[in-house]
Amino acid sequence: MPRIPFPDHSKQPDRIRQQVEKGINAGKIFSLASEPVWDGFWDFSLALLYNSKLDAQLRELAILRVGHLSGCAYEVYQHEPFARKVGLPDERIRAIKGGLPNPVFTPAEAAVIAFTDDIVKNIRAGDDTLAGVRAIMDDSCLMDLMMAIGWYMMACRVFMTTDLDIDVKPMEFPDEPPPLSKD
Repeated sequence: MPRIPFPDHSKQPDRIRQQVEKGINAGKIFSLASEPVWDGFWDFSLALLYNSKLDAQLRELAILRVGHLSGCAYEVYQHEPFARKVGLPDERIRAIKGGLPNPVFTPAEAAVIAFTDDIVKNIRAGDDTLAGVRAIMDDSCLMDLMMAIGWYMMACRVFMTTDLDIDVKPMEFPDEPPPLSKD
């Protein structure tokens, strides 16, 4: 049971209640936020997962690495299936926990993992890891990567601080994005 109880969803706006009632514990705990913050959370999450130019496999490697580095089993549990859905092989999903060096990762994947490690551990990525990711993606994708790393660092801290229970089954990420907060 989380350290902060879930809200009474019957008193929430329809758009929030509909998403939370069909969702997972993460949605329930985030729905404690004020309405404008919920709307921003929801729309930002969808943008990262469905509308970013960042390669989905690289994004999921970064998200899983953040989860492992944060010791957040909830995050890893929820994103392993999504990583599979976007085509990340199980061999790499298992290997991400140990990080680098690991010959299973491509040079591009290793650059993203090194960059993720650097940001999570040091806050400011070093020149070498920044150069490594800039060599494999444009600056727009790089910004999306940094925002995904930061967003999932925040999510892990919310999940860990609230002692969020792992769901009975992971979220089923739809092929098409759910509606935006105001749709």
